[in-house]
Amino acid sequence: MPKIQFQGNSYLMDENENLLDGLLRQHARAPWSCRAGVCHSCMLRVTAGCAPDHAQSFLTAEQIKKGYILACQTKVAGDLSLALPTRDEVPGILTGLESLSATEVIIKLSTRLPFDVAVGEHITLVSNKGFEATYPISGCDSDLQTLECIIVRSAGDNPFSTWIHSEARAGDRLMVIKNG
Repeated sequence: MPKIQFQGNSYLMDENENLLDGLLRQHARAPWSCRAGVCHSCMLRVTAGCAPDHAQSFLTAEQIKKGYILACQTKVAGDLSLALPTRDEVPGILTGLESLSATEVIIKLSTRLPFDVAVGEHITLVSNKGFEATYPISGCDSDLQTLECIIVRSAGDNPFSTWIHSEARAGDRLMVIKNG
């Protein structure tokens, strides 16, 4: 039985079992969405072992060079050590808005995908309407993949700030981009 090392745990797989199915069957916290290789939500990086060719069929040459595979497209044939990829841009969902004052609101975001940032670092947020602005992170939890930013209402030329303060609601989607 092939053994998979992932996020500090070992998982035994049946021979030729689908990697994503095997991880989920054993309650691993593996990201996934479409199961068809299209969304790339289940992309993982091979840190030891050989990536099966078919596991990389929907990836770019650069992604293959970095050792990425799609868990939903991988039939397990041998032992692998896997890691979540670090990304510079991830989709986010606005999970909360809390008014701090008449001009400040703290927003809470869930990225669902690994995103290596720390309090004080700057990220660019892009709204589902295309408005964007850069803010420092005021709070984050990498285990839960959540971020917080304080957005100060700006007069005039900041449509993102205006959108957050007047239209944004929990459930709205954003893109979160790491700066630097």
